Amino acid sequence: MPNNSPARAIFGAVQAEKWCAAYRVALVNAGVFLSLALAMFVLEPTSLAVILSAPALFFLGSLLSFLLMVGNGGALATVAWFVLGTGIFFGMGVVAGGLHVHPWSDTVFANDTQYLVRINLLNACSVMIALATAYPLANMQALKDNNLHMSLDNIEGVMQKIFPFILGICVIGVGLRFVLFPAAGNPVLGSLAAKIYLIIPAGLLLFGILWRSSGWRLRLVAGSVFLLEIVNGLACLTKYQVISAMLAFVVGMWLTRPSAKFILMTLMIMAFIFALINPLITLGRGHVDYNGNTNSIATRFAILVDVGNAYYLGNKNLNRASPESEDPIRNQRAMDFAKNQRAMQPAGERLRALGRRFDVASIQGYLVNEYDNGRPGKSMHDFLVVMIPRVLWPEKPIITRFGGELSAQYYNNPKQSATSTAPTYSAEAYWNHGPLGVVGVSILLGLGLGWFTRCWQFAMAGRDPAYFLMAFPAAIWASYVESWVVATYLGEFIIFVVILLVGRRIFARLSGPLKI
Repeated sequence: MPNNSPARAIFGAVQAEKWCAAYRVALVNAGVFLSLALAMFVLEPTSLAVILSAPALFFLGSLLSFLLMVGNGGALATVAWFVLGTGIFFGMGVVAGGLHVHPWSDTVFANDTQYLVRINLLNACSVMIALATAYPLANMQALKDNNLHMSLDNIEGVMQKIFPFILGICVIGVGLRFVLFPAAGNPVLGSLAAKIYLIIPAGLLLFGILWRSSGWRLRLVAGSVFLLEIVNGLACLTKYQVISAMLAFVVGMWLTRPSAKFILMTLMIMAFIFALINPLITLGRGHVDYNGNTNSIATRFAILVDVGNAYYLGNKNLNRASPESEDPIRNQRAMDFAKNQRAMQPAGERLRALGRRFDVASIQGYLVNEYDNGRPGKSMHDFLVVMIPRVLWPEKPIITRFGGELSAQYYNNPKQSATSTAPTYSAEAYWNHGPLGVVGVSILLGLGLGWFTRCWQFAMAGRDPAYFLMAFPAAIWASYVESWVVATYLGEFIIFVVILLVGRRIFARLSGPLKI
């Protein structure tokens, strides 16, 4: 294979010593965060600026650590994405919460600042434990130089062989998204479809990796999947789906072009796109015509046009119910939408609305207080339930039901059960089992992060190409710390392992036994 081929660019970029140095920067950053959090826990400062300096510095250090890891070939390393996710939510998110960007924070905490001291310590301990636990498994120096290029000469060929099959599954997945829109009525069908949807980011990742070496037909099919996935994400009013599709393709390009300038530029573009669509999605879900179960795609795009006119153009001639409408509920929703639109119009409120998306401090502080006041949670009691596939147990409880329940509890309003609130894994662990729960969950998470990172190392060495099937979903899984322990971390971990095992069997038939 020529030295300037995409595969050589991908795998030649991984350097064990530089990767370990980047990992140590992340560990030092977590250690500084923990030291500052401990000092503030002991000294109990009252200055908000002092308290928020710890998560602010942690965010900056996490961003630097992530860029160093990605720049040394770690674009698909789960540990790198965990570092980024904790920096965003435990760093920037806590700063946003401390500034009370969400009005409800004033109601829950008023002028209290000590809850921020406690959650800084909670998050710092959890991050330090997880990164330290993952380090022995994620230490690339364990891969000897003579192993790093074992299958380098045939891995690109193997990926090109599997790419058409992956695209075929992606086409089926995108088609199912439109057929089942807006949601699958049958839980079993929905569960099966969700497993197929996980392959779509894998296809887009391979599209980014093999962009320069693929023929025009594959580019056309993959490009169509890419566009349809974004269109469906907008129709579903789901930011995650839109950003995930774009980011999967971008990360694939990072692997063949790992320059700091390119990575920073694409990250800034992704941040801009998120800032652009975040208010549209938020307002769209509150629109008078929005119905999560019955809307057609045409209705959803009419809502987006309506919201876009209201938010960005200030158009007051919107599709709202008239005051003479006989439906009081519709009238109320129309008035709420108009109120929210006006409230978000000033530039300062637009920035606050963006900050609310990452604010985890308020819900974390609330859950810490719940446990400390003798009201522990029970959201981790479904530990064994998640192990059983819904195909075998159609009546299995909905694992994600806790989001609506927590939202109604937190806002003290039963109507809020229609929305979902995530606790972050560290706060949920504390809410359920106190400090021991945080230690236990952080260790288990660290083992999962370390194992997936080791799988990435073998994949980059050409010894486990099947990992590319679920590398991107696993990276997002690691970054999404604003989540639920059982439903997200445990449930998706099991799914990823199954996909990996099946993928290894498929790749073994294409390229011979995998030596891992």
